[in-house]
Amino acid sequence: MIEQLEQTKTRIQLLAESNRSKIGQGIRKPRFRKPKNWTVQNRILMAILIAEDVKLSELAELVGVAPRTVAAWIYEGVYPTEEHRAFIAHRFGLPQTVLFYPDTEWGRLEGDDSGKFYKRALLGAKKNRILAGLFAVHGISPAAFSRKQGVSPGTTRKYMHAGAMPEPTYRTMFSEYFGLPEEILFYEAGDRKDEAARTKPDNEA
Repeated sequence: MIEQLEQTKTRIQLLAESNRSKIGQGIRKPRFRKPKNWTVQNRILMAILIAEDVKLSELAELVGVAPRTVAAWIYEGVYPTEEHRAFIAHRFGLPQTVLFYPDTEWGRLEGDDSGKFYKRALLGAKKNRILAGLFAVHGISPAAFSRKQGVSPGTTRKYMHAGAMPEPTYRTMFSEYFGLPEEILFYEAGDRKDEAARTKPDNEA
């Protein structure tokens, strides 16, 4: 009997030793998982969610709807109700005309080979959340994209993180690449946001 207990104790000790390196690591899952057969149709909203690190389920809880409803807004292009649009626009500090811009070219970057996107690209402040988040939406490395387009990676980071307004040539290049007008892509950049705030109607969310 004593011998059996000793053998059992030894097996437990060996098992614990073999699993010691795994203790506390848990199962790691990405916060944002793109369904294999769906494409992001509301790129602006998804870009903001990624930049703000807000999961679809978390937005659903904030708005008071089912996660499937938010998924429909993102992946199926379903237009939220006025009440929900107003709430989301207020929550993220963007007008509805920007946050729910009728994007018709959401599928243009499928299969792009500008390099893999890594989460570390979004570390730190993100003054231009739309531009920063779009790199993540499309899985594009900002550094690899910059080199491919002949732009310094540091310059692209300046546009993303510091919210600097690019020169006209660069604005056109970014706008044509992502298939979004400059006033949407660079809404939060430089003086444009201040000007938009001064001219925005009082009832605009």
